[in-house]
Amino acid sequence: MTEHGVQEMPPAIVAIDPDGRITQANSGAEDLFGYSWDELSLRPLDDLLREPAELGEITGGVEMACRRKDGSEFHAELSLTQMDTPEGQLTSVAIRDLGQRNRAVERMRWLSAIVEHAHAPIVSASTDGTITSWNTAAERVYGWTADEMIGRPISTFVEPVHADLVTETLTKVLEGETVHIPDGQIVRSDGRRVAVSVSASPIVGPHGGIAGMAYAARDLSDSERAEAKFRWLLNATPLPIVGVDVNGRIRMANTEAARTFGYLVDDLIGEQIETLLPDAQKAVAAESHHDPRDAVSEPTRLAGYRRDGTVFPAEILLSSLLTEDGLLIAVTVHDITARLEGEAERVRLENELQRSQRLDSLGQLAGGVAHDFNNVLAIILSHASIAEEDLSGLAAGNSSDDRLAGARRAVEQMQQAAERGSRLTKQLLAFGRREVVRPQVFLLSEAMGDVVRLLSGTLGADVRVSTSSDPDLWPVTADPGRIEQVLVNLAVNARDAMPKGGTLQIDAVNVALDSAQAARYGLTDGRYVQLRVTDTGTGMPPEVAERAFEPFYTTKPEGQGTGLGLASVYGIVSQAAGHVYLRSRPGWGTSVTVLLPASSGEPSARPGAQNPSAPAEEAKPERTVLVVDDEPDLRKSIEIILGRGGYAVLSAGSGDEAAQLASAYEGSIDLLLTDVTMPGLSGQEVARRLRLERPSMRVLFMSGFAQPLLTSKGTIGPDVTLVEKPFTRRSLLAKVAEVLAPA
Repeated sequence: MTEHGVQEMPPAIVAIDPDGRITQANSGAEDLFGYSWDELSLRPLDDLLREPAELGEITGGVEMACRRKDGSEFHAELSLTQMDTPEGQLTSVAIRDLGQRNRAVERMRWLSAIVEHAHAPIVSASTDGTITSWNTAAERVYGWTADEMIGRPISTFVEPVHADLVTETLTKVLEGETVHIPDGQIVRSDGRRVAVSVSASPIVGPHGGIAGMAYAARDLSDSERAEAKFRWLLNATPLPIVGVDVNGRIRMANTEAARTFGYLVDDLIGEQIETLLPDAQKAVAAESHHDPRDAVSEPTRLAGYRRDGTVFPAEILLSSLLTEDGLLIAVTVHDITARLEGEAERVRLENELQRSQRLDSLGQLAGGVAHDFNNVLAIILSHASIAEEDLSGLAAGNSSDDRLAGARRAVEQMQQAAERGSRLTKQLLAFGRREVVRPQVFLLSEAMGDVVRLLSGTLGADVRVSTSSDPDLWPVTADPGRIEQVLVNLAVNARDAMPKGGTLQIDAVNVALDSAQAARYGLTDGRYVQLRVTDTGTGMPPEVAERAFEPFYTTKPEGQGTGLGLASVYGIVSQAAGHVYLRSRPGWGTSVTVLLPASSGEPSARPGAQNPSAPAEEAKPERTVLVVDDEPDLRKSIEIILGRGGYAVLSAGSGDEAAQLASAYEGSIDLLLTDVTMPGLSGQEVARRLRLERPSMRVLFMSGFAQPLLTSKGTIGPDVTLVEKPFTRRSLLAKVAEVLAPA
């Protein structure tokens, strides 16, 4: 090694015996003198020197003239070392060609001068990336002097966003690789960016190892700059793009294409387009016959294959361009997985909306029918109860008359049929969310326990029932009786779906829905209690599950179901500001999930069951009741029931008539018994007007459709008392006595 890091050839070394004959020689001696080993063996050392020398007089290094096999001479430096060997004492002679060293030094000086005065910036760095040299062109192009840059990291004049590229390049160079970056970018000392083409090569040290990196940059021409911008734009686009020739061979690809398909860009070059898009070659062949000036082709949908074997739905657009290398077809690939999932979700939401709108329309129709039917049933029930009372009186005087017994049985059948019709109308009203509800704060776990105990003997021994709930279950605000009806309907449906037995699981858990989750169910984000009823029954095919909540839709044999069970579940849950949905599959079973908003209130004590047969308070003759109803037959039956109950009765067929009658009546009116929905003044308006003149008057509303009485939350106000149509004589008298009882 000489000055400036010049790398020398290894010295020639020979070993001579005491007689001056060569006994050993290395390859350097063979190369330097031009002899083979056979020719050197036992040759006198003097044959290699221009003049004989006394080796014993040589100490250290001495310059002497040497002669090669071809007769040419050169000046060399000889150094002797004595060695003791098993064959005796030998002398090692190292011979260095002084001319070769001088030429190497001179060559290195020339190389340094060439680098220093080169037009292109050339920078060297150590293996850790520290700058060790900085030529004049680098000073001119980058704006920093050599003194400012030597000793600093090579990343100093590279864009910060490309720091990873610098590290990657240095790693490759230290592995012996030369790296070419055609579209690099450096930052000048004044902050200006310069587009350059960069080559980074390893610097080999004297012992063959890599001692550093040489970094040469070239300012790009206008065409190269345009190409660099094109490559930057190509790699910046978020869509995968590959360029193929007319035979479908990939000639270029951007980084997004490599990322999407799981390859390196270099791995894609030369591959066939079928590697990525097996069905694309036909479209490419068709595009190769189009005029490149034509617009981009229509999208083609096909499958994309990643390197790991996964497949994704794709859409490709083709456009062609004439280049100096021939026709190049750009294939732009859209991964449409998210779009297809979004379309599927949109269709699902549209179907859900249409289903909800259809159910709402059916609910309005069912509510209207139920309201009118309730009035008819009320007339039947009230008159039947009057007939029952009359027949009971006649039977007391003539118990052996078979005709009276038959009439009584007929009346009982009328009452049973009317009560059955009443239950159907209640289910219709529940579906239409027009049923009277009396909400309170309670725990679903308590309702679950009550229903399981109620159904313990109904579901059958072959149906296993299990329940579970969160230990700290949040309370809900709803009508407990209606929620129990939901559980009963779902449990009975589950039993019918398990004719050979199975498992019925009822769970209640707390859930918190974010905005996205809540939007799927048409709810607002927040806290909910999830009630889930799952069976292991026969399940439903999709076309049945789709219509499961529709009223009167049933797959049960005729006479075994009304088709109102799930419809009323839908209405009750919707009226409680919740959501219900169903999942089912044939042979798998059915799971019905109910989401009810959690309440921040404290659960109230559950009221005990009222005894419907409890005797009513004895009526007082001086009590006067004003009856208002636009149905003459029903009004007449109410007059008879109240009159026989000991009340004085005033009767009006409309709200206006009631207001006029009350204004003209000089006596006291203790109770206003009024229908809610009537032509002209409604029941509420009549009550407000009459109470202005008679503030102590009590009010009892009667209705089979209480929508006008409901608050904005769909519940009955705390100051409203209601008797639901249809009612019997006993239930009407009991409710009147309850309202007139002292506070």
